[in-house]
Amino acid sequence: MTDHGLSSDEPLAYLLMVREGPTYSLDDLEATCRLLSQHFRGELWSYGSYEANVEVGRMRIRVVKDRSLRKLINFVPFARAVLRRARELRAAPPERLIVTSYDPFKGGLLAWRVSRMLGGAFLCEVNGVYGDPNNFLHIRFVPWRWLRLLQVRLLGSFVLRRADAVRLLFTGQLENFVRLTKATTVRQFFDRANTECFYPGPEEPMILAVGFPFMIKGMDILASAFRRIAPRHPTWKLVLIGHQIPDELRVRGLEQSQVYALPGMPQQELAKWVSRCSILALASRTEAMGRILLESAAAGKCRVAARVGGVPTVVSHGVDGLLFEKENVLDLAENLERAIEDEGLRHRMGATARERIAREFSASAYLGHYTELVSATLAARRTAQPPAAKTSAYGA
Repeated sequence: MTDHGLSSDEPLAYLLMVREGPTYSLDDLEATCRLLSQHFRGELWSYGSYEANVEVGRMRIRVVKDRSLRKLINFVPFARAVLRRARELRAAPPERLIVTSYDPFKGGLLAWRVSRMLGGAFLCEVNGVYGDPNNFLHIRFVPWRWLRLLQVRLLGSFVLRRADAVRLLFTGQLENFVRLTKATTVRQFFDRANTECFYPGPEEPMILAVGFPFMIKGMDILASAFRRIAPRHPTWKLVLIGHQIPDELRVRGLEQSQVYALPGMPQQELAKWVSRCSILALASRTEAMGRILLESAAAGKCRVAARVGGVPTVVSHGVDGLLFEKENVLDLAENLERAIEDEGLRHRMGATARERIAREFSASAYLGHYTELVSATLAARRTAQPPAAKTSAYGA
């Protein structure tokens, strides 16, 4: 911390984090706040199926309880609570304030508004490939699908062009979406994954896939690929975990005796399934990173994933996993069969993936990247402001 002109015990900045829900458990939020509190103080706001107001290190977690099954309805009281908190802070805004958002949409708009109210910097994270039409495949009415894409582009562009700093996951993530201003501080690094919860376990003849929505995550592609090879491997099964998967399989005629569908589950329960599988498959049509790829690597599992978006930044073909061409059922089937038939290959790739996670994608590596981004954001903001504004904003 001395590199930033502060004592080792003094926080680098005050983070007011807006993370749009829903959230179903404190586990992931607590892990993130415990990590960030090593270098920062502040508060993280979200909404979900419970209410929370807890301290974790130098951070406080505030979760506003859902009132409805609809996200938009739940967002309104959440936004009111965050704005109320901003008004409380306005009398004496924290020094070196950074308001952050996990996305550039409703949460991003709210975070930008709060940053304006308090005179702080606005840092927006980008965790999706928002310009990809595949994000809306679950919408069956095609005109509405394109209207939703237009809506996302307009709102996302408005928010991102007003951010002081942006965190990307991979190069080209904002293509066909928005061009940032030259003044924006931009960094590229991975999203935080609670890999500490995932662990190696005895393998079963099982391919595991996790995610929702069904079409975006390519569950139909994976089920079709597995059906091609399943008769040659009768002891193997495909397990799909995610919301509405059983109904989607039935509607598309993809049910099969070796395919099992389970609803979404808490992370601790999911970790048990990951520890049991031999292969983790991700057949997404669009994917910015794929958190499950980091989690399964922490469990030492062989990963087979689509070569799309930011996936190649976390899976190296033939080294720590296998990549197939997007939406290519035959290519996926061949890679799955290769992993099934070569146990040594599976174990080598799983072991290499686990080593890489510890080296490149650890909690300490994430904290280092995040700290550097916040430092650069504060430095750019000080440089851009005239002396009078600099004093009032940060109390220098």
